[in-house]
Amino acid sequence: MNIAVILAGIGICLYSINFLLCITMIILIFLRVHSLKSNVSVLLTCNTYFNSLLVSSIMLVMYSYNLCGNLDSTISFEGRWCQIRTYFAHVCFCALYYSFVLQAIFRLFRIVFYKHRILQSFGVFWIAVLIQWIISFLCILPNILLDDFQYLPLEYNCWISFENIRGLLMAIIFIFNNPLSIVFTIYTQIIRYTRRSTQIQQHRQNSNKRDLMILKRVVILIFIVVGIGLPTTAIVLIYIITKYVVPFAYHIQGLSISFGVFIASISLVFITPRIQAIFHQRQAKVRPHETRMIALTLQSVHPIGN
Repeated sequence: MNIAVILAGIGICLYSINFLLCITMIILIFLRVHSLKSNVSVLLTCNTYFNSLLVSSIMLVMYSYNLCGNLDSTISFEGRWCQIRTYFAHVCFCALYYSFVLQAIFRLFRIVFYKHRILQSFGVFWIAVLIQWIISFLCILPNILLDDFQYLPLEYNCWISFENIRGLLMAIIFIFNNPLSIVFTIYTQIIRYTRRSTQIQQHRQNSNKRDLMILKRVVILIFIVVGIGLPTTAIVLIYIITKYVVPFAYHIQGLSISFGVFIASISLVFITPRIQAIFHQRQAKVRPHETRMIALTLQSVHPIGN
């Protein structure tokens, strides 16, 4: 068994775990959160989980092609569908990062523009989610129009070749750089606003602190996810300097993305208080049962009236 087959198998396992995790969380949210139709933060969390689910699904398909190709080298998956599939994968990556932008914008509206209630409404963010997807499709459109998604025979998939510096830089700027810059800018603006606003009512201060804490976690999460993608950047730099593509470069890229998506899915539980409440409810249901069992045991040992 060669290394490429092992790496493909690892990729399939990681994306399968994340796929199941996202499905589980979405189902739990729909079953446990009763104010789903009016809670914007839960809507945005579901949006991020849905994007993560799509990323895992499309990457599972691509890794399945890679595994089949490595097991039977006579197979070729070249064709227009290969390019469209990779285009959709990049659109999902882009939408995932812009879903974090929406979470940051929501915190901005709650803290800075709290008097404009319409900006915090459920309907506005439903429209924002649609705009997020339109932007994601448009951002990656130049790559497919410029034929950047090329079939790589040894990978049995279409990717932007590491030799295509222009195509890679376009994808990196749209998928990683722009969302990260927007979120960081929003975070700094909120920090400045809270420091300037000294005459805020106590309940507004508490609400702002909570939203700022959540946004800070979002920023940290994005930096972690982007940081896990640093191997891809390192591979690009190595190629620019030495004109040499690192062995298994595309597997390194795919696996680093899988770790980033998995960490994002886990971290969302700790970012959104309403999602944490789901697990607290489960614990609360277990504890009364345990208390009743202890009481019954004590009663049997020391009957009342003796």
